[in-house]
Amino acid sequence: MPAWLTFASPPPHLLLWLLGSVLAFVLASNGLWLVRGSHLLPAHLGPALLQAARFLYYLGVPYLVFGGWPLPPHRGLLAPSNLGLAGLDAFWTPGRWLQALGTGVGVGLFALGFVAVAWLNASRRSGTTRLGFSATPAWNLLVNGLYLEVHWAFYRGALAVLFDDLYLGVFWGLALVYVERLSSPFWRQCWRRELCAGDAWLFMVQALVSALLFLLTQNLLACLAVHWMLSLARWALARTRP
Repeated sequence: MPAWLTFASPPPHLLLWLLGSVLAFVLASNGLWLVRGSHLLPAHLGPALLQAARFLYYLGVPYLVFGGWPLPPHRGLLAPSNLGLAGLDAFWTPGRWLQALGTGVGVGLFALGFVAVAWLNASRRSGTTRLGFSATPAWNLLVNGLYLEVHWAFYRGALAVLFDDLYLGVFWGLALVYVERLSSPFWRQCWRRELCAGDAWLFMVQALVSALLFLLTQNLLACLAVHWMLSLARWALARTRP
């Protein structure tokens, strides 16, 4: 078997966390699709439960793998550095922080220009918007950005440990994110609808930009900042319909 398909060592628990996370996403997204509009829960309770479940999934799973309950603190299967969590220490000096910041600004501006040009080109077709964005509050986009970046960092960090190779971890982590999203009927329906096709398209762009930026900086905060920059640009474009 090719080396890029084999793990450097077989840590079964970390692999189980990865597979369990993917399976949970697939089952939850398809289950919600099947029960949509069924009113199984009171209208005032359903959204609150959904938000609680999203919080536990996107932030709770990485926390437990880090070494949260039932493991001792900071003695889990991954270290903060595997996800790109950095502070100010001998490794992350002010100079390296400035370098990561500069790289993030450069990549972010390039991605921002690409998104704006693509949206403008799509909007010129017959004078209508072909790449529309759904109306979403800015605060919700920022929360979603935090959830997604931590989720993506968990996948690429875990796979980098399993493969003992950062590049393979980032590559297969991105592939896993795309597989997850393609399994969601909500995403597939959104891609076919003009009013939110931009959401589906931008998700793929943000995941790719985050992966490339992590390869350049290994800094989750830089990835999060660029993600938020693109999300706020998307919010502004949604409010500016030709």
